[in-house]
Amino acid sequence: MNVLIIRPGALGDTLMLLPALIDLSDRETITFVGREPGLDFIRPWVYCAMDMERSGWHRLFTNGQDGESLPVSKAEIAAAFFRDQDGVIRSNLRSFLPDATVHLFRSLPPEGENVHVARYLAECLKSAGLPVDPVRSIEAIQSGILRKKYGLSGRRNKIVLHPGSGSLEKNHPPEFWSNLFKRLCSETDLGSLKPVFLLGPAEESLHSYFKDRLQTNDIKMLFCPGKERLLKTLSEAAICLGHDSGITHLSAMLGTPTVALFKKNNAVQWGPLGPNVTVIQNKEPGRELIESILKALRGFLGMPGSSLPNELHF
Repeated sequence: MNVLIIRPGALGDTLMLLPALIDLSDRETITFVGREPGLDFIRPWVYCAMDMERSGWHRLFTNGQDGESLPVSKAEIAAAFFRDQDGVIRSNLRSFLPDATVHLFRSLPPEGENVHVARYLAECLKSAGLPVDPVRSIEAIQSGILRKKYGLSGRRNKIVLHPGSGSLEKNHPPEFWSNLFKRLCSETDLGSLKPVFLLGPAEESLHSYFKDRLQTNDIKMLFCPGKERLLKTLSEAAICLGHDSGITHLSAMLGTPTVALFKKNNAVQWGPLGPNVTVIQNKEPGRELIESILKALRGFLGMPGSSLPNELHF
């Protein structure tokens, strides 16, 4: 069956759909429409992945037809995740895809509803008539299926620090990360791990900040790596530490031991999915938070004075 799924979003938003797409990958012929860089990690699991920003998809949002068609002209089921209060998107999908059953869903579960976003998306696709099992899809991603798919291996001798995200409201200040790094350097039992600061487009200004303040040759700065470099870096990490961000979600899904710092979002809805994840939520960026992080790091490494990662069930 030909299926069209449309859900534009940032990396983390796109990865939330991955469990359902993996579950459907050998059952349906799926065309997925989203945005980069998330599309890079969707492509192995769908028939076709298309960029929402390319020509043609703007026609979903216009009231009048210009005589042209959508980049996809045929589907039996079309599921789109948008706010469509005036019904324009639904009407256009029905007009452009007259043979398709059209379903419109909100992009995220209602505020305060304690269901994981990945589970919500899978439930939506199931209600659209697709043979997705929401429980099975979550279990598969938590088993580390993504690492197996990419055939990742390598010596885990790095600690990856990702001090940003797509929203400043999610982030602890740069000073906290600087203090955390200095504390990590002073811990002899963690000294064998090579630190890597992983910075994305939203953290461009932090590159010079950390370079000026840390002033050490022992730290590696990695700015906006491509897909293969990013996968390699995360696969070589003994620990990845970051905010609620797309990089943190990717790290968790790859099976890398991941510590996620949640400052704003609900961790029940947005907790990273993977076999080795701990979430630290609602702690001020001071000494107590640093101590909690150190305990979690030692827990992953099986060291004395550690605490095992907490488990979130979705």
